[in-house]
Amino acid sequence: MDYKQLIHLLPFSVSIENSLAAIIFGILVLIFFALVIYYLIKKIGKNESLKYEFITIIAHKFRTPLTHVKWSADELVKNENDPYKKQSLQDIQRSNEKLIKLTGTLIELTDSDNTAVATYTFERISLCSLVRTVGDSFKGDFHEKNIFFSAQCPIDDIYVKVDPSRLEFVLQTLLENALLYTSPGQDVSMILQKTGREAIISVTDHGIGIDKKDISRLFSKFFRAENARVADTEGFGVGLYLAQAIVRRHKGNLDVHSEGIGKGATFTIILKTVK
Repeated sequence: MDYKQLIHLLPFSVSIENSLAAIIFGILVLIFFALVIYYLIKKIGKNESLKYEFITIIAHKFRTPLTHVKWSADELVKNENDPYKKQSLQDIQRSNEKLIKLTGTLIELTDSDNTAVATYTFERISLCSLVRTVGDSFKGDFHEKNIFFSAQCPIDDIYVKVDPSRLEFVLQTLLENALLYTSPGQDVSMILQKTGREAIISVTDHGIGIDKKDISRLFSKFFRAENARVADTEGFGVGLYLAQAIVRRHKGNLDVHSEGIGKGATFTIILKTVK
């Protein structure tokens, strides 16, 4: 039995009718998934092309049960009046969101390392609309942490030709880092402006900052600065690597500036505009 046949044995086609059963099912899938991963990686060995194909297939397959768990947990939270049970369900929601994000990161990581199979769908979009949408999705998180957040766009709209979901991933990555590494009482901003034929998105925080010696390695795969590792022990060091790879695929630039540790940072995305 090869790895493709084994993958298709995963119990992802089960119809989930009961909300609580969906959550239990999701937990069982995670355990089964971990065992299958261990077995398949041993079987695949050092064959890099098979590794890429395997990770891509398994990540896509894994999305289905996670989505079922998300829907079920959302429904349970909506209908639960007991504050203690509701808190537990919200914990499940947050954990599930982390797994969904990790699955997406795995797909992005394989795409960035194997550009021959990476699929980008470019379309003309309103960059201001995307900035506002992503910014709005983070307002609650910043408010909860007592961080003042603002997203600003110019009066005249700016249009670019991009893969919307990929660029959204980049903006989310920058805002997640700003949220993670900024202390309560500080502020974070995301500003869109146009200079000539270029669109410039700047994400600025007043958080932990970046040591000068780490700037050149910040976008390297799996690299994490020492102060970042202290602030977030669960990070993988792939978010900024992926963000830069995506921006480069759009023939743009992603740079960072920081005056040093404790002095915050500004990440700047530059993209060509279209009419």
